[in-house]
Amino acid sequence: MKKSILSLAVLLGLVSTSVNAAENLDSSNTFQHEANVTLGTHTDELDNGLWSLDYRFYFSPVDTDNSPYALNGFLAQKSNIGAQYAQMSMFTDTVSYSIDGTYVLDSNWFIGVNYKLLDMDYGNSSLFAQENEASEYGLRLGYYFNETSEVSFTYQSSSMSGESSYTWLDDTHKSSSDSDSKIYSAQVHSFVPLASFSGLDLLASWRYIDTSNKHNISAIDGEFIREIQNNSTVDTSIVTLAADWYITKSWSVGAGYIWRQYDMEGESIFPDEAYKFSDDDTNSSYSVSTSYWWQISQSFAAKFSAAKQFGVDGDNEPDGFLVGATINGRF
Repeated sequence: MKKSILSLAVLLGLVSTSVNAAENLDSSNTFQHEANVTLGTHTDELDNGLWSLDYRFYFSPVDTDNSPYALNGFLAQKSNIGAQYAQMSMFTDTVSYSIDGTYVLDSNWFIGVNYKLLDMDYGNSSLFAQENEASEYGLRLGYYFNETSEVSFTYQSSSMSGESSYTWLDDTHKSSSDSDSKIYSAQVHSFVPLASFSGLDLLASWRYIDTSNKHNISAIDGEFIREIQNNSTVDTSIVTLAADWYITKSWSVGAGYIWRQYDMEGESIFPDEAYKFSDDDTNSSYSVSTSYWWQISQSFAAKFSAAKQFGVDGDNEPDGFLVGATINGRF
C-alpha cells in the first residue's frame, strides 16, 4: 500500500485502585496509573496533525528504576487495561475511540483483547461513498520467553460502511460502500540490556491483510436509473523491522524498515458491460529517528520525538520530518 492508515483513539474514564502493592518496591519509583496527551504532525503540514489522550492502569506496580522510561510498561510484563481518544484533521475530521486489556498468567503466557470505533466525516463532495463509520476488534496471544522479550500472534477484524448522495442538475446521485478486512500478524519484541540503562530495543513483525471492497453507484434521472458496481479484493503483506538504541535512560536513536507487497483484483459492472482489472506492487521504505524523555518531576514528564522517512511515495517523498510531543503523568 502507498500510504499507511493512521490509527486514532478515545480516553474512556477508567479509574481503578490496586490492593496488591509489592512490598519490595519503593513506591516513589513505581506507578500503576499512566496518562498521556500527545500531538503528532509533519513539518511540511503542521496543521494536518493528530492529537490523542490515553490512560492505562496496571494491576500491580511498575518499576521505573531498571529500564528506559519509555519501555517501563513493556518490560513490566503486568496485566493492564487502557483506553484512548484521538482526533485527526488530515483529509477528514476523524475521531477514534478504543479500549484494550491484557491479562498475564503465572506461566508467562498472556492474552489481550481490543476494540476500536472510528467516526469519519468526509462530507458529500464525492460521488463515491466514503466510509463514515468503522469498527474493529482483535485478539492477541503471546508468551514472555525471558524478562525482556515476548512473542505474540494477533487476529484483527474490521468493517467499514458509508453512504452519500447529492443532486446535480436534474440527476440524483447516490453511492454506498462496504469494506471488510481480516488481519493476521506475528511479532517478536525484545530489549537487550547493554550496560547501566542503555540497551537495544528490537522489533520484528509480519502482517497479512485480506480486504474486500464493494462500491455501488447510481444516478437517477426521473424514472431512468443508471447503476455501476465496483468490487475488489486486496491481499497485502507487510514486514517491519525496527531497532532503537537507548544511549541513556532517556535518549534513544533508531532506524526502521518496512517492506510491502499487495495484489488487487476487481471487477466493474456497468449496465451494458463489465470488465475486470488487477494491480500489484512491491515497495519499501525506511526511517531514522530519535526521541528524548524529560523527567520533569516524580510524576510528570515530557517526551519529544522526530523521524525522517525515505522511500515514501517515490518522487512525492516529503522533505520534512515527522515530529511528536507528549506530556506524561504517572502515579
